[in-house]
Amino acid sequence: MDFKPLSAICPDPIERGWLRNDWHDLTFLHWPYEPAAVQALLPDGLTVDTFDGKAWVSLVPFMMRRAGPTWLRKLPYVSDFEETNVRTYVVDSLGNRAVWFLSLDCVRLPVVAFAKMLIGFPYFWADMTLAIDGPKVTYTTRRRRWPRSPAARTHVSIDIGGAIEPTELDVFLTARWGTVAKSFGRLWFHAVDHEPWTLHDVTLIELDDSAMAAPGLAEPIGEPIARWAQPVHARFARPIRV
Repeated sequence: MDFKPLSAICPDPIERGWLRNDWHDLTFLHWPYEPAAVQALLPDGLTVDTFDGKAWVSLVPFMMRRAGPTWLRKLPYVSDFEETNVRTYVVDSLGNRAVWFLSLDCVRLPVVAFAKMLIGFPYFWADMTLAIDGPKVTYTTRRRRWPRSPAARTHVSIDIGGAIEPTELDVFLTARWGTVAKSFGRLWFHAVDHEPWTLHDVTLIELDDSAMAAPGLAEPIGEPIARWAQPVHARFARPIRV
């Protein structure tokens, strides 16, 4: 299979799209895994993407703003919310190098229901807070056990440093211009466009997490690669079947 090259700038800009998201106060925590361990969690039709022979899984807490269809005004309560996701990196049958979500924890039950049933993302209803004190950012997430959700919690506290020049690995982990979801028994690629990431170095102050292991992975080993990102404004194209 020919993999599409990765680029720090979106290769296929989306002028309007059908969904919009603004991602604020976003932190990336990345750990390497053996490819076979991650491949075992993927559906047929997806191949784990690797860097220097390793698969990668990321814990990503952030604040979502202005979420919703591009033709609809921002909705009170529903459009702004905290979210924490666990994601890995895959290649689909068309060669798209995309994100595959292992879980997404969100505080808005209507968003959870919409994205889970219609788009196929593995959302869970959760309680979450995001606190900012100067350069210090603290995220706390606890998944609700209803409806039939596996237990998971996350507590992350970071200190934001200066902006950095992205490494080749940073580009591999963040320059993903689409996601893949499984909906109605089929895989769909959702192209996404946003500004190039501006990444900052991070000092990890506290980490207590069980969301990484909840989908069936082993606990991550060692210190993660940690980055904080300046806000971006994202647009999603209509999905295509892969």
